[in-house]
Amino acid sequence: MKKQLLFLAITMIFIANFAVAQTYVAPGDGTLSQAIADAQDGDVLELVPEGLYTESVDNTFGTLVNKDLIIKVEGDEPLPAKLQLLSQASGENTPIFFLVGDSASLTLIDLELDGSFNGISNAEYLIQFYMGEFPAPTFIENIVIIDCYIHHLTSDVIAAGNSEMRGNVVIDNTLINNCIFENTGTSVYYKYGGANLISVTNSTFNTILSYGFRIAGPAESNLPNNTPTVIIDQTTWYNIGTEDGREIILCEKGPHQGFWSVSNSILVKQINKDKVVINIKETVTDEQAMINNICLWDVGTINWRNHPVSDTLTMDPQFLDPDNGDFTLPAGSPLLSYGSDGGPIGDPRWAKNASAVASIENSVPADFSLMQNYPNPFNPTTTIRFTLAKTENAVLTVYDLLGRKVAVLVNNKLDAGDHSISFDASDLSSGIYIYRLQTEAQTLTKKMTLLQ
Repeated sequence: MKKQLLFLAITMIFIANFAVAQTYVAPGDGTLSQAIADAQDGDVLELVPEGLYTESVDNTFGTLVNKDLIIKVEGDEPLPAKLQLLSQASGENTPIFFLVGDSASLTLIDLELDGSFNGISNAEYLIQFYMGEFPAPTFIENIVIIDCYIHHLTSDVIAAGNSEMRGNVVIDNTLINNCIFENTGTSVYYKYGGANLISVTNSTFNTILSYGFRIAGPAESNLPNNTPTVIIDQTTWYNIGTEDGREIILCEKGPHQGFWSVSNSILVKQINKDKVVINIKETVTDEQAMINNICLWDVGTINWRNHPVSDTLTMDPQFLDPDNGDFTLPAGSPLLSYGSDGGPIGDPRWAKNASAVASIENSVPADFSLMQNYPNPFNPTTTIRFTLAKTENAVLTVYDLLGRKVAVLVNNKLDAGDHSISFDASDLSSGIYIYRLQTEAQTLTKKMTLLQ
């Protein structure tokens, strides 16, 4: 668990310092494939901003086994480099950007991954997991995708959908942040792959062929200790299930023992209205899945089961030009202040009008708020601050990622105004914890990380 926490808390430090060597890769056909073949464990391949990297001989840029590799654009604030496979799909020829095998990690930063060929979707997967010539137990360390634009794939983006992977493939950590997925299959499709931690944040999913996001559990992966923790936060989903109408977010084949959190997100235009929009099922206890600060519009069935749900609303977000990929929220939209922190919900890139927020009846009042704990990560004490709009009974509770209550910090009537509570976690193990402020009318939730 500690490895997973460090992965979340210091991802950028890891990326900056883990590398053994940095290698400049010139644009061109085959240059990146050769660099990947020559790379050593821990290397960073630096691409040219706006450079075009293609592969026309093979149907993949490379296969990683026993190798951690980072592919990024050089510079601190670069323009993306573009990767494109020029092998046309036909028969058994299936273009796949990357195959990732045992004891391997792949990190992609500031890239455009274009799956089209002559303007038509062509490449099948961005990442598929490789089990060797004959299926064998395979442990993937990290899949990290940051600041990328991924589009025109004929199937899933990160794919563990081959039945031969059942009982063989485990992906330790999957981190997606600040990305756009457009005209692809399911973003994360772990039907047969076991998983430990999946985090999807600050990202947009536009025109997805099937499920938006699908994770299965022990029943499919054949892994009794498969306990994926899933965090989906600040995301925008639009036009989901265009070819195979499915759920936007699906958790199945449990019983899952990990914690699920779906928060601060906008879900619009689910094609199949008979399917559940967010379908988190087969968890050990309903409290293991928390859903909060969600906007739904033109979607399928709502079935929250008995999961803790708060601050959801149904309204047209009035995106600026969604059919052309612009999901900017209008000035004055209540969604610009509907987040658990009082800020915008959805992918933050579309909150360009956040300075002109109009409050409406459904908005969280400005004087009811829950701040991020400080310091965070912490060891072993931290401070949690919150504000009440009026004198009322308030409950401040801390949960672990299995949904178990580990501390009740406040449970009494408090005056209106600002409050500060110290939390001592000396008796707890390192991990991600959820703290929730609840009054009679409203609930706010945040996450914090303890590093002992």
